[in-house]
Amino acid sequence: MTKDAVAGRIRRLLAMADKRAHELGLPDTESAVTPEMLEVEEADV
Repeated sequence: MTKDAVAGRIRRLLAMADKRAHELGLPDTESAVTPEMLEVEEADV
């Protein structure tokens, strides 16, 4: 499985989780992302 395929599956799973969270009135997945996580992601690019 390629990195792109894995990334696509993760994006779809996150979208499903965000939709369900919205239905339940809960915070979305981005609310759990910290600034430190974003720094690591940028460094990996």
